[in-house]
Amino acid sequence: MLNNLYSVEKSVRSSSLLTVIAVVFLFLTNHSAALKLAAFLPFVLIPVHAFEVLKYDAMSGWNKYELVLPISRKRVVGSKYLTFLLLVIFSFLLVFSISFVVHTLMFPTIYSVFLNYSLRGMGLIICIAAIIYPFTYKLGTDKSDSIMMGSVGFSLGMFFAIAFIIDLIGVEGFDEKFSTFFFMLSIIFLTISYIISVNIYINKEY
Repeated sequence: MLNNLYSVEKSVRSSSLLTVIAVVFLFLTNHSAALKLAAFLPFVLIPVHAFEVLKYDAMSGWNKYELVLPISRKRVVGSKYLTFLLLVIFSFLLVFSISFVVHTLMFPTIYSVFLNYSLRGMGLIICIAAIIYPFTYKLGTDKSDSIMMGSVGFSLGMFFAIAFIIDLIGVEGFDEKFSTFFFMLSIIFLTISYIISVNIYINKEY
């Protein structure tokens, strides 16, 4: 996992700096749309670098070298998913810390809308990861761009489909219910994705 983090360290640092600048600016506008974007933005800019790990491993030949290391293939796959989850958690802590400072020193920022959009941002990036990892293990990093576009399309489609269904049912407290349900569903998808990726990687021949 340390190798995964080292390979994207510079990218994560740059994206984190950009995130801090953008989120602070959005919060300072004190506009409802800007606050929603501020809660959502970090999950678009930072965790995506976890997907680059597979590409870097293929380019450097590390994906073949790690097969001879005294670790199981299941653990190799697990390290990729764990790296992704750590970046998601880091993104949440980063935006929450900035929000807390602004909330304490200037004006309220932490309320239901902020939390809802944070859950939606995490849910979307987790859904994207749930598609990217198994398909990349199956098809290879050469198809990474197509896999990325497909995963984004699938995740957005599921996002709007779930929103439409919940709205159609007429559930009270739509925003909270939708955000929570979508986030929980994305976690289920990621768990299934991990199981599929492990099976693909175990049976994969190089």
